[in-house]
Amino acid sequence: MDEVLVFQHDPFEDLGFFAEVLEKQGANFRTIRLFHGEMPAEDWERTSALIILGGPMSVADEEQYPFLRWEKTIIRAAIDEAVPLLGVCLGAQLIVAALGSAVYHGPVKEIGWYPISITPHGQVDSSLGYLPESPIVFQWHSDGFDLPSGALRLASSVYYQNQAFRLGKNIYGLQFHLEMTSAMIERWIDEHSKDLAQIPYVHPDKIVSDTQNYLPALKYYAEKFLSEFIRRATKPKQLKTKREHAKL
Repeated sequence: MDEVLVFQHDPFEDLGFFAEVLEKQGANFRTIRLFHGEMPAEDWERTSALIILGGPMSVADEEQYPFLRWEKTIIRAAIDEAVPLLGVCLGAQLIVAALGSAVYHGPVKEIGWYPISITPHGQVDSSLGYLPESPIVFQWHSDGFDLPSGALRLASSVYYQNQAFRLGKNIYGLQFHLEMTSAMIERWIDEHSKDLAQIPYVHPDKIVSDTQNYLPALKYYAEKFLSEFIRRATKPKQLKTKREHAKL
């Protein structure tokens, strides 16, 4: 049976609400816990899509996290095999790095609820077009990236020009987190409390209170986005055509 592979880099950054969406869609999915040294067989004929989650590390931290080097190789192989990809935060940055574009420290740390602007390309995108033009989404990052060659910018923000992109029809990178649950947000705040105390413009109490206001809409965005991504990714004829084309 075809399955969605999920790459998880950190025990605290899991699928979150995305797991509920995948279950509702009837998708068979398997999480590869890279932080435990797990590695999947490269059986792309059985892989309908690859979801690459976030993590506290940077894409260049290969000495401390050796799996990052291997992961970039896997991402390039998946792209060559026309496997649909979704990268979230670090996952998006890994796709960018695997394709040879720059990932770098940004001007500020975006942590909490921030508005983004959906570009005209994003507004007509079949997966991201469900979002309003200026949605409030959850962010937790300090790195940004340049777009890979040929990619379309789907969303931007005041501090980061590239908040979302699509390459081809089935490769997506999101700098922001649609998968969040309230429990995840509280857990992240608790785990990183010492670091957050050093950032004067980040207020954990406000993040928690904002979550009550913005999380219901975020769950709606997440379900619409991931449902459409999975629907397109699991079309057998579409996958076969793309893989045959990629091997020509």
